[in-house]
This record gives sequence, C-alpha cells and structure tokens, in this order.
Amino acid sequence: MREVLFILPEAMAAGAGSPGAGHPGLRHPGTGVPETAYSGTGAFDRLILHETPYGKVEQRGPALVRTAGTDPRALIYAAKTAGASAVLAAARVEPVSPLLEPGDLVVPVDVIDLTRLLPPTFFVGKGYGFIRLDPPFCPELSAALYATAREKTPRAFRGATYVGLDGSREATPAERRMYRTWGADVVGSGLVPEAFLARELELCYAALTVVREAQADVLAVLERAAQLAPVRRSCSCGRAMAGARAQGLIGEDWREWMD
Repeated sequence: MREVLFILPEAMAAGAGSPGAGHPGLRHPGTGVPETAYSGTGAFDRLILHETPYGKVEQRGPALVRTAGTDPRALIYAAKTAGASAVLAAARVEPVSPLLEPGDLVVPVDVIDLTRLLPPTFFVGKGYGFIRLDPPFCPELSAALYATAREKTPRAFRGATYVGLDGSREATPAERRMYRTWGADVVGSGLVPEAFLARELELCYAALTVVREAQADVLAVLERAAQLAPVRRSCSCGRAMAGARAQGLIGEDWREWMD
C-alpha cells in the first residue's frame, strides 16, 4: 500500500475512536521509518506537531487536523514532508441535490471553486503553478473511497460535484437554487484548495464528504480505502509537474519549488 495520510476536520478528529486495524502506511515525519500501527484505545492520543512554512499542523494518530484557522498549504506541505504520496480527506457538507439525506456519504469527482480568501497555489508569481486539474480528485483513490463507503451504507454516492466555499456558513435558499442549476450536489469548505495544492506537490488526493452529521465511522472508511488503493499509480497525479521539469523550471527536490 502506498503511504497514505488522512485530513480530518477538527470535530471529526476529536470524536474519532479507535481506528481499528491501524494505519501501517504512516511514517514518522522526516525519518522514512514506519510508525507503529495505530490500533486500540488511545490511538488518537498520540500527537505530532508539524512545523511548516505556512504554520503548524497537528497530527492525531494517522490524521492531520484541519481547523478553521489552518492554512491549507500547511496541511499539504505537512503530508508531503511526512512521506505521504496520497491523501484521503473528509469534510462535512450541506446538500444541494434534493436526493441527498443527512448521514449520506458522497465522493465528489468535480468542484466549483468559490473560495476567494484561501491561497490557491504554492507558486505565487511563478510560471509553473498552472497545472491540469482534470480530474481535480484522484480517480483511483476516489474509486477506493466509494467502494468502501458502499460497504458501510447503501446511502453512498459518487460522481458528485462539490461547491467549495471559504467558510462554513450554510448556503441561502437562493444560493442552493443557483448551485443546483450549475449541476452541483453538495456545498462545503475544506476540500478546496486542498485538492489543487495536493496536485501541485504531486500527491494523490480524494475526499469523502458527509451530508450534515456522520452516521458511519468516517475514519474506518478512510482506513479501508487506504488498504484498497493500488500500490502502483496509474493515475497522472504523481506526474503533475512533469512539464515544468521537462522545461528545466524545477528540479527533483520539491522543497526548492517554493523558493
């Protein structure tokens, strides 16, 4: 299994219980040495604090914690530094589609980015920060997430379009009607610009969204999906910056790309 880290909202991370089978793909930051599997009571009591150029990120067990004040660049930078090649994220969303119900698990495949306050790129003012985002989520990880979600509940859906906002304010009725005409299914915050930033650092990134309050063990879904994910990549995520390399704009050390 490739090295996978999770990103959870603070409320989900605080409420998570035992991760069950653990996460053998997690490696300690900066060492490349696998950590002990996270399993049993107290797995989330183990804390790691990542120092990044964009602020601090707390890691509880196998999950990086997304708070309201966390710079999304810090989360993705921390994941890359920790040796991850893939990220599975979770977020709470509000429904746009009338077919969705509270507790549904939805795997988005596309986004409408309405964020304006969050940093959209690591490469401000550079000529190599424009990369292909079709699709914006890793198809291999998304398929693994959907398969696992279906194991947990029949109310699991894929192929959704996610509207990304800066904050957690609920959409007004008029906004929901507008989003529906755009073909959107759910609206929320957190996944954008994370997905874009992950692609810039050549990480696979996929997300599981929960309509309002979770009724399934979200962490268990992420862990199982990490086990189902292919060991070898056939997606294009890991080659997102190949064009910039070929032009000699960047080297092999990803940390130097931001200098």
